[in-house]
Amino acid sequence: MTTNKQPTTSSTQRWLKSFAQLLVIVVCFIAVSLFLSRNMLATKTPAPKLIVNQHLSPLHLTDKSNDLAFSENEPTLVYFFAPWCTVCALSQPSLSSFQQVKPNVKIIMVALDWETREQVETFKQEHEFEHQILLGDHHIKQQWRVDAYPSYYFVNGNGEISSKDRGLVTLPGLVARAL
Repeated sequence: MTTNKQPTTSSTQRWLKSFAQLLVIVVCFIAVSLFLSRNMLATKTPAPKLIVNQHLSPLHLTDKSNDLAFSENEPTLVYFFAPWCTVCALSQPSLSSFQQVKPNVKIIMVALDWETREQVETFKQEHEFEHQILLGDHHIKQQWRVDAYPSYYFVNGNGEISSKDRGLVTLPGLVARAL
């Protein structure tokens, strides 16, 4: 004899309560993210150009500068960090995982508020950053409206900012913003 067990009312109520709690957490996370990114560049606007000049230079002088342009059909993640930033260091595994999950997204890393090239190189080696790093100055920081680290923008194939955020980088957050 088989019995079909139907969920009890208390079981359904527990499930609804758990779902409501999860929904509240997600809504709070989105609200905090929107609040933190309120002073960043607006989405659906052209991203500032990344041109090697007196305000922006490659960490390694042998790196090619032609990789900096935003190109059609290739979304780009522009990631701003500081070599003294602990949260930036904690974000590295998510950036590496993101590159494996979304290999079609180009990652451009820009170091700001650095003192010496050696400081940035040490940070790169200690945290195993594999991406090209550019050295930016206060002009780049102002142009991209970076006021905290890490800050990052996704730029679509049309050269427009498609999403933005700042703070700890997580793989699910990157994947969601890259859509």
